[in-house]
Amino acid sequence: MLDKNSNMIWYACYGSNMDNDRFIKYIQGGELTVNGHEKNYIPCPTDTEPARQSEQYLIDRRFYCAKESTTWNKHGVGFISPRRSSRSRTYARIYLISRAQFSHLFAQENSRQTAQINYENLNEKGFLDFEYSFYNRIIQLEENLNGCPVLTFTNKSILLPNKPLKEYVRLICKGLRLTHNLSDKNIFEYLSKKGTGINKKELFKLLKQLN
Repeated sequence: MLDKNSNMIWYACYGSNMDNDRFIKYIQGGELTVNGHEKNYIPCPTDTEPARQSEQYLIDRRFYCAKESTTWNKHGVGFISPRRSSRSRTYARIYLISRAQFSHLFAQENSRQTAQINYENLNEKGFLDFEYSFYNRIIQLEENLNGCPVLTFTNKSILLPNKPLKEYVRLICKGLRLTHNLSDKNIFEYLSKKGTGINKKELFKLLKQLN
């Protein structure tokens, strides 16, 4: 049963945040080496507790990489289609976190200090759009999973694919292994699909290096 008074939500991530070492920095702050550079993360000002729970999750939307991220040398980063599809499956990880933590995370992912999220409107409409360039749509994937809604964010448009940097793909591969226990064969089939923006030859070499 959905607890409408709960302050908790499930955050569904499908990119580099499946790596908990990276995700926790958005919550607790601190320095982390990202793409060969030390990056300083700002902690959530009101709640630095780690995720209360974490599980594997599947999203019925297409995964791909797009945009030009300055963190990743203007290469692409992960998005999902704003439209559902019974033929698509994106491997994800869900973290049980507070609304304050999700709002902080959403702001940081859009290079902003704060973000105002109307959670009542989000629950009524199933999504909320913002005037941001990267992640400008929050989607409610499920209204009730063990008493809390499942939320994620992406772009409201379907973007042109852009090849991600090898180090970024490495984090996703790590997350797929740890969260979903996927074999290298399964990871290759998933990430090398047409339209993801990921180069098959480079992915094959990367998976061999990770063994």
